[in-house]
Amino acid sequence: MVPLDLVQPHLCISLSPEDALVLAKADAGEADAQNEVALLFLTNGKPERAIGWLEFAAKHGHADAMNLLGTCYIEGNGVPKNDNLGIAYIAKAAANGHVISQRQMDFIRGRSETPKDPGST
Repeated sequence: MVPLDLVQPHLCISLSPEDALVLAKADAGEADAQNEVALLFLTNGKPERAIGWLEFAAKHGHADAMNLLGTCYIEGNGVPKNDNLGIAYIAKAAANGHVISQRQMDFIRGRSETPKDPGST
């Protein structure tokens, strides 16, 4: 590992001491920290840098990261727009108990169902 104080001047965002601790945990493989680092990049307008951290966290089963990664693919935020891949990540998050993803999948399924005749019972 390279000491953070050597690379910090070359980073595309500023890091607080707390952010630096989270980055160290993310680098050590902690999924929660990887998701937090991704959020840090997303909120600072660097979605391309967030994607890798979201992928790391998603591979560790982090449902929030899966949902965010799916949203990024659907919106084309930091990655080429890909609805199928986005929905796949959101579906995986839903399967892992992510409530927002479950609601999103309910909505997607509702849109794909054939509308019922309002006069039928």
